[in-house]
Amino acid sequence: MKNKKYLFSLILTAIFTALTVVISRFLSFNVWNMSIGFSFVGIMLCGMLLNPLWGGACGALADFIGAILFPFGPYFPGFTATAFLSGAIFGFVGTAAKKYKNFWVIALVLLTAKEIVCSLVLNSLFINILYGGGFIAVAVSRIPLSAVTLVLEFAFALLLGKSVLPKIRKEV
Repeated sequence: MKNKKYLFSLILTAIFTALTVVISRFLSFNVWNMSIGFSFVGIMLCGMLLNPLWGGACGALADFIGAILFPFGPYFPGFTATAFLSGAIFGFVGTAAKKYKNFWVIALVLLTAKEIVCSLVLNSLFINILYGGGFIAVAVSRIPLSAVTLVLEFAFALLLGKSVLPKIRKEV
């Protein structure tokens, strides 16, 4: 039974990784320091449905595969580490959805931390390392996108955590 669960998790992670690569590379709008789209959906589904480790693996693999096959610029391992951390945070949101009744507070805290730590601080730092332009200037220019992304991620997390994922878990 343990091997079946592992295989199921592996297959779902592969599917969500492929979904993320397609959405992020073909259905998103990318400029030099921002990506506008719904590429977080596959990673969020993987993390919330499985666990933080699988969510992190999905994020890291999707970033690495996308950067190698369909590059927007030079490959930088820091972005892969940030993608892993983002997927793990989505997994913690999913874990919180299983255990706690006031899920929205936990989701808001975790997703806010994800946007501040991953997007505003780490990704801005990595963009600054790669392209220059000053860390503060890059971070400030990314604030509006992070705010919009936070609202979208929170809405999807509420939808998935409260209605969709419990039904999927019953079937699986």
